[in-house]
Amino acid sequence: MPDSIHSVTRQSLIADFLRTQAGWRLTYAGSDPLSTARCVAALLDVAAFAATLPDDDPDLTALARCGCFRGAVFDPGPKGITIARWWQYGDVLPGSARPARPAPRPAGPRELISALAAAVSPGAGQAVA
Repeated sequence: MPDSIHSVTRQSLIADFLRTQAGWRLTYAGSDPLSTARCVAALLDVAAFAATLPDDDPDLTALARCGCFRGAVFDPGPKGITIARWWQYGDVLPGSARPARPAPRPAGPRELISALAAAVSPGAGQAVA
């Protein structure tokens, strides 16, 4: 029987990744404390949600199939990291001089997990003819 104390689940790896991104957002808060707080709170909320996902969750399965779990690390790649770091921030996206939108549309924890899965799926970001 596996020792549950030493067992690292995919869910806990995603939660750790999201808590790390929340820490990054606090470190690089910029000049908008409200957007920073909104982003950090949303990331921590998603981390708690991710820890409760069932093993057969479709997004979790998609992330695993795309190779996002490497040893004891969850890595959704550069696009996934950018999505997480700017989740619910609603100000300016990196590399853009103009606001992405005046305020983020409300999105829950499921939407971020799904966005990460979509970002790493084959064909992500490619135009469909």
